[in-house]
Amino acid sequence: MKIAPSTISLLLAAALAAGAPATVCVAGETEFGDDVLYRYTDENGVQVLDDAVPPRYVAGGYEILGRSGRVLKVVPPQLTGDELKEQKRRRAQEKADRKLLKRYNSIADIESARSRKLATVEQDMAIMRSNIVTLGNQIEQEEAKAARTQRNGGDVVPELLQRIEDLRQEVEVVRERLQRREAEAERLDKEFDRAAARFAEIAD
Repeated sequence: MKIAPSTISLLLAAALAAGAPATVCVAGETEFGDDVLYRYTDENGVQVLDDAVPPRYVAGGYEILGRSGRVLKVVPPQLTGDELKEQKRRRAQEKADRKLLKRYNSIADIESARSRKLATVEQDMAIMRSNIVTLGNQIEQEEAKAARTQRNGGDVVPELLQRIEDLRQEVEVVRERLQRREAEAERLDKEFDRAAARFAEIAD
């Protein structure tokens, strides 16, 4: 039973006088009982007052009205896939913004944190570079021993060759760790750039 919005007061008054329930709830809407009406917009853009919301209109949202005509609840339109993604992105950004404002009081705080973080990473990288140099020197020494043995007509013992190979592998391991730390330093620097820029946008 569709009802024009302009006649709502008369119908509600009549329902009250007769003592009859005005409607049956939409499936799942039980919190207000049976004495409610539903207002939704049809495919022509016309608002309709009815005792139920046809399934094809539920996604468009609707209102639940009491017998007095007071709006009891507003059910918003269902979001599309893109709208859900945007809502999720917006909520994630709001959460990140709150965290940013809680962590830092100023851009100067952000720059100070950047310096501390990068100083730790730079210290680690300096140690790794030093280790690579030390290992390189050890390799040169062991290779020099092998070369002298060969010049003197001797055979290089397998243990020496294995030691040289082990040192080379260790150098590769340290170099890979150094590359990861260099990438981390670059990532941290960019993250602090973004944090400072975002803080400047939302701090005021």
